[in-house]
Amino acid sequence: MISRFIHHLQEIWKRFVETRDCPHAMAGGMAIGVFFGFVPAFGFKTLLALGTSLITRSNVIAAIVGVTLHDVFCWSWPFLYRFEFQVGHWILSNPHQFAPKLLKTDFRISEIMQWDNFINILYPWLLGSVIIAIPFTILSYVATLIFMYYREKKHVAGHDHPSQFSSLP
Repeated sequence: MISRFIHHLQEIWKRFVETRDCPHAMAGGMAIGVFFGFVPAFGFKTLLALGTSLITRSNVIAAIVGVTLHDVFCWSWPFLYRFEFQVGHWILSNPHQFAPKLLKTDFRISEIMQWDNFINILYPWLLGSVIIAIPFTILSYVATLIFMYYREKKHVAGHDHPSQFSSLP
């Protein structure tokens, strides 16, 4: 199962590297994918990233790679989600304070499915995830842009083709 997942990641990376699109479209797709990777939209992260990348005319494959990169670190999700909730709770509380420590007695099945608890948990979690996602989105955009320009420069230097603009006066 793990080897199939690794093979899947390799195939996605291969498609990403071989894609011939403008660097800003590739970087935009990657940033969109990373952003939606942080948002707690279970089952819809990839669809949201695909739709947004189509609307913004960014690269769809790069968006899938960005979401998948976040999914690779699934072992850290409980810590990340708790941190996102803490950040959102701290911003929304007045005076600012972190959420209380979670105890085993806090988890009751009958209370999890109540709409009030759902809103009280989802709103701070969503706000915190957006705040945490913004720096990672910017970082992934810049890193992908640098990578794409480097790859383009390496590709042009390797082929020594005259530029299409070299014949201009």
